Amino acid sequence: IPMFVGLVPLILLRWRMNVLTMGDDEAKTMGVNTNQIRFIVIICSTLVTAASVSVSGMIGWVGLVIPHLSRKLVGNNYNHLMPASILFGAIFLLLVDNVSRNLLTTEIPLGILTAFIGAPFFIYLITREDETS
Repeated sequence: IPMFVGLVPLILLRWRMNVLTMGDDEAKTMGVNTNQIRFIVIICSTLVTAASVSVSGMIGWVGLVIPHLSRKLVGNNYNHLMPASILFGAIFLLLVDNVSRNLLTTEIPLGILTAFIGAPFFIYLITREDETS
């Protein structure tokens, strides 16, 4: 239920989040209350994150890596980016879970494998951003 309570407002507000990417002045010109939208998005994102961590454990690398990959595949429009990030995140976790259960006789925690995959990718993102600046 907490996941649903957090995701529904985020999905309903996705066009306003698109407007926020244009800047505060442009968003205010279009009638968007930027402070209110930011507050709602932060609260809902926190609720979704807390619900995810309570069920799955510490898998923070998924939240850092998958949205960047999704953005490369579907673009910056939140109408497409949010569902794609959810779908790709679920697929990624299923693949990592399958590897963790079948790689060795003992199960490797998901957090360790996602960090093993996510950390190099995140370092790549940071160094790539430095090159473009």
